[in-house]
Amino acid sequence: MKSAKFVLILLVASFAFSCEESNVSNTSTPRLNITFVMDSSAERLDNLGNPVTLPDGNAGQHPDFETLGLHFIGLYPDKFTPYDAGSIAFMSPTNSEGGSEAIDFDKQLFLTEADNMYSVPLSEINSGTYEYFRSSIGYQQYKVIYNIAGAAQLNEDWPEDLSDNVNIEGTVASFLGFNNYIENYTIVNQTIEVNSNKLQGYFGLESVGEVAGIQFNEVTEGDAPQTTVPNPIDETSPVPEGSCVVTGRFPQALVIPENPTEDINIQVVISINNSFEWEDDNNNGRYEPLLGEKVVDMGTRGVFPIVVN
Repeated sequence: MKSAKFVLILLVASFAFSCEESNVSNTSTPRLNITFVMDSSAERLDNLGNPVTLPDGNAGQHPDFETLGLHFIGLYPDKFTPYDAGSIAFMSPTNSEGGSEAIDFDKQLFLTEADNMYSVPLSEINSGTYEYFRSSIGYQQYKVIYNIAGAAQLNEDWPEDLSDNVNIEGTVASFLGFNNYIENYTIVNQTIEVNSNKLQGYFGLESVGEVAGIQFNEVTEGDAPQTTVPNPIDETSPVPEGSCVVTGRFPQALVIPENPTEDINIQVVISINNSFEWEDDNNNGRYEPLLGEKVVDMGTRGVFPIVVN
């Protein structure tokens, strides 16, 4: 059986990053229900929360999301509330097994398209009025498409007449938290053993398939330094560097009464509008890492909370 490891050889150098149990409890106690939606049509923002388009010379695609891992969910009264002074709705554990404090990867809140709600009793949330929502995104898993133009120059077994016309699907496991303690994780078929801390930007990518009789199931691991983390109140309430805490404002403030009698429902849209962005050296709109095209950003592009009841 032929190998196609060369398909992934240049991916490590190309990356520069700019669910299982139900999260809903059946109870009559009034609850805060938070539903997360990954939306490629949502507004695309920069780190300061300003609308931004793809710059000249770059291209992007909307990743096909599978799993979102959250370390923290918080509510904030106003833009002057410090990062550590909000009302916490969820916080996953950290540990020091890797030598320094890190997010325990396995104990994050994992959400999927089918299981995308987190629910907490309103009695556990401080009553009051909240203008802002924040969440620390610790993990993302999604599919992207890349073209293997240039493969024939890396391996003589690859049919030269096919290489420029073949797209490959890859699944990315992206660790965005400030520090992550990982025992192991599975992307598609292969399990990667880590058993250590990994800083923000660590990723694994697995590609599985067959082209022209060449079968491949390869994993690439790497580290990347950059991810976009929109925070429109950075001047008045900055977040810790590397925390990957995204911030969004409610169009109408969320009000938690002192003695709630019914559920409150929130929908949180997370923008993935062209969040997979690369330098499109030949302006053809295809991501071609084997030709040296570099990914420049893979962060989320905004968070938009709204009260829906």
